Amino acid sequence: MNNALHYAQTRYTCKAYDPNRKIGDDNLTALLEMLRLAPSSINIQPWQFLVTDKSETKTLISQATTGNDAHNAPKILNASHIIVLCTRTDVDNQHLMSVLESEKAAGRFASDEIMQARLELCQHYILQMASDNQKLIHWAENQTFIALGHLLLSASLLGIDATPIGGYDAAVLDASLGLADKGLKSSVLVALGYAADNDNNRRLPKARLDMAQVIKFI
Repeated sequence: MNNALHYAQTRYTCKAYDPNRKIGDDNLTALLEMLRLAPSSINIQPWQFLVTDKSETKTLISQATTGNDAHNAPKILNASHIIVLCTRTDVDNQHLMSVLESEKAAGRFASDEIMQARLELCQHYILQMASDNQKLIHWAENQTFIALGHLLLSASLLGIDATPIGGYDAAVLDASLGLADKGLKSSVLVALGYAADNDNNRRLPKARLDMAQVIKFI
């Protein structure tokens, strides 16, 4: 327990990356597998994660950081890898069946009747939101942000520095990557790699509100 707490206490948001340090294949594979295993409501997994270490793709992504967001461009350009965490704009039956088939393959259903009951429960849950597409997208995007938190702590466990980036023009980025045609919208970017020597944030003490201010027993 104390070892797990150590990673929460020492994790920080990287502000400057060393462009010469790259994440090794083994660590990247482990990190992406940990991200794949992120939890979501009713296990719906309404996401797709776009990963790149290509300079030309990072340059394309950085073009969505202009004006007040321009300070994020160097993080994107110098990081080892960028992940664009995308949310599905429609949770349709095809996606739902993909989820259920993966659950079946994993051995979660003792019978076809149990699988059918699970399908009907999920359909009922999603149908309640389907009449309001914005409500459905908001719920789905909340799941993507759960995956974001899972990713940040996972990176810390592997000794990889990370930066969540919400400061970008989503309309520009989504158009550049053709996300609408794929039934996706970008929700947040994450830069991954290793801090540069001039990343002063790594030297600052961690600061959070006191326990008594944020934790209440009721």
